[in-house]
Amino acid sequence: MTRMRRALRVCLALGLAVAAAWTAGATQAGRQPAVILISFDGFRPDYIDRFDTPALHQLMQSGVRAEHLVPVFPTKTFPNHYTMVTGLYPDRHGIVFNDMFDPVWRRRFDPGAIGTREYDEWWDGEPIWVTVRKQGGVSSTMFWPGSDAAIHGWRPTDWSPYDGSMTNEARVQRVLGWMDRPAGTRPSVITLYLSDADDVGHRLGPASAEVGGAVRRLDAAVGAIVAGLESRKMLEQTDMIVVSDHGMAETSPERVIFLDDEIAMADVDVSDWTPVASIWPKPGREDAVYEKLRGAHPHLSVYRKSELPARWRFGSHRRVAPILGVADEGWSIGTRREFKSVRSRWNYGNHGYDNALASMRAIFIARGPSFRRGAVAPPFENIHLYELLCRVLGVRPMPNDGRLEAAAGVLNER
Repeated sequence: MTRMRRALRVCLALGLAVAAAWTAGATQAGRQPAVILISFDGFRPDYIDRFDTPALHQLMQSGVRAEHLVPVFPTKTFPNHYTMVTGLYPDRHGIVFNDMFDPVWRRRFDPGAIGTREYDEWWDGEPIWVTVRKQGGVSSTMFWPGSDAAIHGWRPTDWSPYDGSMTNEARVQRVLGWMDRPAGTRPSVITLYLSDADDVGHRLGPASAEVGGAVRRLDAAVGAIVAGLESRKMLEQTDMIVVSDHGMAETSPERVIFLDDEIAMADVDVSDWTPVASIWPKPGREDAVYEKLRGAHPHLSVYRKSELPARWRFGSHRRVAPILGVADEGWSIGTRREFKSVRSRWNYGNHGYDNALASMRAIFIARGPSFRRGAVAPPFENIHLYELLCRVLGVRPMPNDGRLEAAAGVLNER
């Protein structure tokens, strides 16, 4: 009997040791895992050195920077933000464009429908804030695409409908307020979304001097978070990750492809226009529309959804239109009527282009106990970020398309 009790005690001790080792492998022993994930929408890697960014440079010096982050195609805001937090390609999570049409539901995606079942059901997969909650943690989101949806019935612990008028300062204070909560109720993962670079890049172009002002505001937000964590004596126990969803390319009203020059617009519906036109031909018109558009313009590549380049990993979801027109870098797609009525839309900057283009590259900077110090890592695809987050947080990832090994170069040796 005594031997049996000893054996049971040994087995129990081994089990506890294995569990502790599994958790410590992702989060250093003795600390509650905490990650603040910050997104700068439309922030190109070259902005860091083109403009004055002392806070970002300090993060890089005391942390790690990837040469760049590779977005998924299409290089749009909603698909890429949701890919980063689910580890799924858009074909699998269903957010294939910012503007979408579902041919089964016969509905367009309406971000204005937040809080309704019609909005919630568009989002598949499991984002990191749900993974954390399902495993007993607390997750708080400050404006991240998808964080305002009840995804398969689950929401973050803290969330708000998007409010573009809320200042960066107010958003940062909300984040720091969450960090003031007692251990156990404090979030282990926080997301923060800031759009300054994207807003100015669209309006005035990535080469404009005004982008510098947007970059400085974003850098100041990072500096305020660092200062806030320092004053709370939490900086060395917190992992900060700064990413962007895509870059930005210069456009011009001299580089516009007019679909109505090539096809009768009555033959199609278009759910997303530029620089990737999602074309839904009317019944019986698909072949005729495809033949008229194919080769019609030297700066427009036209594909059936089954013909898209395999490297994009895109085209199998039902929300991908039967025909897609993909503009060359810096070109836009529209109609002559729209061009005359909203000429300013075609000026200066856009994204959505081929994800292999340098102008579409994104950033990855991280600092904290889980990451290397003073290092530059090779580029990696943003599809791997979910696995990385799960490792740092010590939670079990849901099945996904990413691989931890692809991003492991940013982690410290422990």
